[in-house]
Amino acid sequence: MFVCFSMILLSGCFELGEPVEVVENDPPTNPPPPAANQAPVISGNPNSTAFVGSSWAFSPSSADPDGDALNFQIQNKPVWTNFDAQTGRLSGMPMLGHEGSYAGIRITVNDGRMTSSLPEFAVTVESVSTNNAPRIDGNAPGTATVGQQYLFQPSASDPDGDDIIFSIANRPAWASFNAATGLLGGTPVPGDEAVYGNIVISVSDGEQMASLPGFVITVSQAATGSVTLTWTPPTTNTGGSPLNNLAAYKIYYGLSEGNYPNEIRIDNPGIATYVVDDLNENGYYFVSTSINADEVESDFSNVVFRAVTTN
Repeated sequence: MFVCFSMILLSGCFELGEPVEVVENDPPTNPPPPAANQAPVISGNPNSTAFVGSSWAFSPSSADPDGDALNFQIQNKPVWTNFDAQTGRLSGMPMLGHEGSYAGIRITVNDGRMTSSLPEFAVTVESVSTNNAPRIDGNAPGTATVGQQYLFQPSASDPDGDDIIFSIANRPAWASFNAATGLLGGTPVPGDEAVYGNIVISVSDGEQMASLPGFVITVSQAATGSVTLTWTPPTTNTGGSPLNNLAAYKIYYGLSEGNYPNEIRIDNPGIATYVVDDLNENGYYFVSTSINADEVESDFSNVVFRAVTTN
């Protein structure tokens, strides 16, 4: 079958065949929008102190969630430092003249679109101390005896001429300590017999300290001896007159001639022998006097020396 048609300016004929199926396509869709950029992250805690003549460095930790390449910047960079824009590393060695505080330092990282920064920080440059430690020397006696004075005086000095002060650890209770001189001394009494260990004497110049090795003091009971003194009772006074009222004697003794801190009174004029006991091993000087009934005391007799041994 033929169909003919006509239109203004156009005419023609065509042959009808099978019906034509019209297929409708889905409407075009837009591509998904790109993912939003995420800011890089940066962290780290720089050392706030640097010393003249010593290296100082700080490298922050950083990352970008999107894997973007990073670049670093710095504000208020100290003059004695170098900064790496690829890694964010800040480093340097301050010299004399750089002492002081460098504040307001800020390190920033960016991924080309967004930035992140560390909190501002400061670095203080200090001079290295040239102080020399004090010195202390001495060998403390390792034994003490009940009833006898114990003394130990260490020697100490400071190369810089600084004032020094002493201290002690584990001081025995029977001993005293002088913080100005370092003298350790005392007299143990019965009941103090023991071993006193790890005694440490130290000296300080206010910045540095030096110490003696720890030492031990062993306190033991005194081994004692005695001295027997004999004399001839006087029969005359100093002026030559007869002595008719002799009442007592006194014995004086000590560790050096002319110094007699110990005395014994004997209120029996009829004896001429006396035993002085409880004497520690040492050398002793003895003198005696006579006392009449009016408590008039004579001059010292001649000096007698006796050595006491306890073997």
